[in-house]
Amino acid sequence: MSASLFDIAPALAAYLSILAAVLGACMGSFMNCLAWRLVAGESVLRGRSHCTACGAQLTAIDLIPIVSWFALRGRCRHCKGKISPRYVVVEIVMAAVFFGIALEYGFTVQALAYAVLACILCGVTLVDADTYTIPNGFVIAGLATWAATVWFMDVPSQGFGPGTIFAAQLGEGFLAVLADGVAGGALLGGGILAFSLLFEQVTKRDSLGGGDVKLLFVAGLFLGLPLGLFSLLLACFIGLAIAFVLKLSGEPSDSDVHGESNDGSGELESFRTRAIPFGPAIAAATMLTLLIGSPCMEWYVGLLM
Repeated sequence: MSASLFDIAPALAAYLSILAAVLGACMGSFMNCLAWRLVAGESVLRGRSHCTACGAQLTAIDLIPIVSWFALRGRCRHCKGKISPRYVVVEIVMAAVFFGIALEYGFTVQALAYAVLACILCGVTLVDADTYTIPNGFVIAGLATWAATVWFMDVPSQGFGPGTIFAAQLGEGFLAVLADGVAGGALLGGGILAFSLLFEQVTKRDSLGGGDVKLLFVAGLFLGLPLGLFSLLLACFIGLAIAFVLKLSGEPSDSDVHGESNDGSGELESFRTRAIPFGPAIAAATMLTLLIGSPCMEWYVGLLM
């Protein structure tokens, strides 16, 4: 883990931190657009941004992250149609995530890799929440990011992190991080795949989707073995919380809202049988682990010693 951002001059640290937050908000806005286009079947490479209600093209004044949503009071400037608060929430969360990455990892290749991962996980969350699927493009992007940056990562000097458990055997360079990543990916991805297949054979019911398993594999690569297991446990708790909120809200899935339920009846699925998107839980757990996983693991190990 790199030295803290605040090891440099305070004024420069504050400027860089704010810059990271602004960049995060911009990337949140971009991922909002990307996810919506993927779900709507529109090209992600061509076409101007437009209102999803009236189709009017949006200009710069409509697209300032966070500011525009509040300035326009959550409504389209042209048709006055409501703009989902999800857009501004994503922008605020991504600003906070980029700010946290800058504080924890400084401005390094490792921080860049985690920032790209945050964008990928943001896209996964938005698309999976709407469609209950995780496009392979996000998984491939995660694999490519790890493969391109793992060579520049070192074992953290203290605490838990990628490569920690292999540092004694392989040193504190990228080899330990590489070995830990492969082990973490194999355990999270392979272990959950085996458990999922066994569960389906015993219960004759579907469990995790293939996209969830592939996403867990990618998360394991970035986190390594100890933090990967912590993230998996955290993802299970977050997934249960999501399921509980869905049960309390009693809201239909997007397909029901738009009249696209399989049987056309528009009736809600029961809590026991309705699908629960697990991708958002994996994504949230992965980013939380990258930001606070190490001190949490140190605290837990301290309780056992």
